[in-house]
Amino acid sequence: MEDLEGNHFKSVEEETSYWKELAMKYKQCAENTQEELHEFQEGSREYEAELEIIGDASATNGIQKLDLLSENNRLQMELESVKEKIEMQHSEGYQQISALEDDLAQMTAIKDFLLNTCRSTRSAVCKGTCIH
Repeated sequence: MEDLEGNHFKSVEEETSYWKELAMKYKQCAENTQEELHEFQEGSREYEAELEIIGDASATNGIQKLDLLSENNRLQMELESVKEKIEMQHSEGYQQISALEDDLAQMTAIKDFLLNTCRSTRSAVCKGTCIH
């Protein structure tokens, strides 16, 4: 047996195991990325709060306030960029997991069909050779 990436498998069980491991890898990657996003958002909120405190303290100095607003805008754009990247990775991971689940379901159906065919053939052979 061979998959789209050219991997060769000796059995359906080996291929099923491969796809399950790959699905778990992508799922873990998606979860890690989501956790990184949450940590980044929390840090960004804390940094933004610090910037607001600094901005309030230096309200009399317009130049400093403009610098802080500019930095805040830059960080917001960076946050949006990271969010988009994480959402894209999450989406890709989900699509890959879904495809792997579909492949696993197909492999399971094929395995069941082959087992039933094998049993039927054995039964037919036994009936043909075991006449009383």
